[in-house]
Amino acid sequence: MENSTRFINAFNLIEKELERRLRFDRYIGFVEKVRRLSKSDNTIKRYHRLLEEFSDLRNAIVHERIDGEVIAEPHLKVVTQIEHVAQLLTEPVLIKDRYLRKVDIAFDHQPLHTIAKRMVNKAYSQLPVYDASHRFVGMLSTDSMIRYAVANEFCLDDETITVKDVLPYGKDTQRVAFMDPERSLIEVVNLFEAMILKGQKLHLILITKEAKKDHLPLGVITTHELPEIYEEITE
Repeated sequence: MENSTRFINAFNLIEKELERRLRFDRYIGFVEKVRRLSKSDNTIKRYHRLLEEFSDLRNAIVHERIDGEVIAEPHLKVVTQIEHVAQLLTEPVLIKDRYLRKVDIAFDHQPLHTIAKRMVNKAYSQLPVYDASHRFVGMLSTDSMIRYAVANEFCLDDETITVKDVLPYGKDTQRVAFMDPERSLIEVVNLFEAMILKGQKLHLILITKEAKKDHLPLGVITTHELPEIYEEITE
């Protein structure tokens, strides 16, 4: 198959996806579709400049011919690129495809010394904490334990100290988001980047049913996973 044919096939897939997302019953051009969706759809916003470039090349392939022959045959690299973007938009990789796994948690009523020892043994720097109703109540971190220790001069073996006692000492550093497992990896990256633009740092995303706080986690995504996610979605 010629590169131009592969390019047009991928372009058509993208245009159909734009129409599906736009839900507009009157015809508008490809670039206008992109511009309108970019205002509300962060995935399209992410690729809008590239999509506009694809539109220019598509017009050259379709409208600029000599004796019926295409004069703008795209390079294989460009064809591979548009096919990848078409796949990202029409068949996105979802969180559930990569990041569902058992998540170690703590309950707020548990003795701190028990959880602290577990964190040391498993080299955890933080753990999600839930109450008896399985509602998320915060993150227990090594930093929060240090703050608590300095403020209260406690002994780690003191069984009267619970995880709940320490949580307030870490609230100012915790930034946790919740996402549904049906969300795409592009949406994951968009969320991390949106927090950065606000001057804040998102520490992790807990994957829960319907992105609710009162469900135990089905998986977790931290900043450590971002490099591999970027590699997956790079166009």
